[in-house]
Amino acid sequence: MKNKTKRLISTIMAIIVVSSTIVGCNNQVKKDEKEEKTVVVDAIDREIEKPENMDKLAITCYGGASHELSILGGSDKILAQPDMKKFQQLLKMYPRFENVVDPGSFDNINIEEILKVEPDMAFVGVTSKKGNKLIENSGIPTFTMLIGTAEVDSLKKEFDNVGKILGKEDISEKLINYWEDKLNMVKEAVDKVPENEKKKVYYAGETITQANSGKWGDSYITGSGGINVLKDITKGAKGSEISVEQVAEFNPDVVITQKRPAGIKPIMEDNRIKDLDFIKNEEVYSCPIGAFWWDRPSPESPLGFMWLAKTLYPNYTESIDLKKEVKDFYKEFYDYELTDEEYESFF
Repeated sequence: MKNKTKRLISTIMAIIVVSSTIVGCNNQVKKDEKEEKTVVVDAIDREIEKPENMDKLAITCYGGASHELSILGGSDKILAQPDMKKFQQLLKMYPRFENVVDPGSFDNINIEEILKVEPDMAFVGVTSKKGNKLIENSGIPTFTMLIGTAEVDSLKKEFDNVGKILGKEDISEKLINYWEDKLNMVKEAVDKVPENEKKKVYYAGETITQANSGKWGDSYITGSGGINVLKDITKGAKGSEISVEQVAEFNPDVVITQKRPAGIKPIMEDNRIKDLDFIKNEEVYSCPIGAFWWDRPSPESPLGFMWLAKTLYPNYTESIDLKKEVKDFYKEFYDYELTDEEYESFF
């Protein structure tokens, strides 16, 4: 009798232990499921929870967003984005982009075209509040991108967040490490330039009085070893208009401008500044364009830092083999073998 009682008690205890274990496991599974939710922060400091599905994406801004998502493993998921004809190298590498839906960009979007592709998420620009609200009101989750408002550190954080939301943390980590390594390489080279040899740089728009002031321009110039003459100029919606007299007062050694069809001609042929040293010395340069403009924030921006450092200080940057660096970047991050002809076309 005693043995039967003992066996009964043992059986009951075993059932209790097993039941407790099952309940504990179930609770742990629920806890783990809750912990597995990915939450990231976008450009306007919103906490964004990763949707359950991230198979269909829309982009409604320029500013390197398409390039960023492509490098971070999302190119095949992009079903709608602004026209990419400006970026022929990008289209060579991702020919399917020629056939995706063009929903417009920023505040000038066609919400019906976006809804047609039923995106799981839309990546939008920080400057287009009206367009972004239209998308959000339609029930599509949005992630706001820094685009032209980025700085080096904030853009690296964005790479991290976009990598997480795409489930490509390995690529974003590799990209961030690349940035840190290559920008340090540039810094080590330009740190050897004596103070009295440092060059004053003016970052111009299409004309000499259109100043590309702002955080990124400062990051770009100072990170390449230059002295940014526009550091204290406040940026407006389309840059800052300044006078010819102000340009003369700045007296820059070098002028750089974004690559455009007209090139540097509007600046070089401006009679109002013909007596300034940077005109006489022919120190006006169009920044290169690869898959994206090298002077603007995008994953390949470090190549622009290398180019500008070599342009400003060729004698101190001989160790930087720009052609090799560019080809290595394209192979590593775009999985693309860049030809010599394509490389030369960037300039």
